[in-house]
Amino acid sequence: RLLTAGEPKSAGRRTMRLLAALAALTLFPLFMGDVLQVFAVSQWALTNAQVSSLFSFIAVSGVVSNLVGGALIRTVGLRGFTALATASTLLLWVGFSSARLKVALACAAVGFLGPARTLGATTMMTSEGAKLGIPQGQLSGDRANLVAWLKVVGPLVYGALYVRGASVGLSQAPFVLNVALTAAALALGPFALAGGSADQEKR
Repeated sequence: RLLTAGEPKSAGRRTMRLLAALAALTLFPLFMGDVLQVFAVSQWALTNAQVSSLFSFIAVSGVVSNLVGGALIRTVGLRGFTALATASTLLLWVGFSSARLKVALACAAVGFLGPARTLGATTMMTSEGAKLGIPQGQLSGDRANLVAWLKVVGPLVYGALYVRGASVGLSQAPFVLNVALTAAALALGPFALAGGSADQEKR
């Protein structure tokens, strides 16, 4: 329904398609499966305790980014914040693509806003769905279906990329994919969030 709501050629339907694509691009890297852990152990020789610390750091940065996100949205607007958070994510994956632990950690620290990058798409999907008369329960179900598909496809894609990349000396290939996906999301964001309700800015 995210892709078919509204009249066939309506602006609302086009907006929902763009928002669904933006949501998919920003959510896909969340479903790497065990690739990040395997990479950290095999390429960076991290211990289990160090891997746990790395994931704890990522989790804490997610909490902080969402807390800071509310204030920043009021200051720079939804579109501005989405661009900032997506750029932070891009920096994060560029750091991981370097395959150097210190660079990756530095980029992760600077790009701490990255985990909040989905706020723009999900907020707009809710408001545009209401405009199109889509019940909120149905909209939530559609988003859950999207996430379910990504949960299935993501680990398969990233796992295959890691195995193939490692065989040719490019074990960071999954992170290179994330760079491409995030760059695409950064380019698509202004178009997907260009609707009138996207500017819940400076309220």
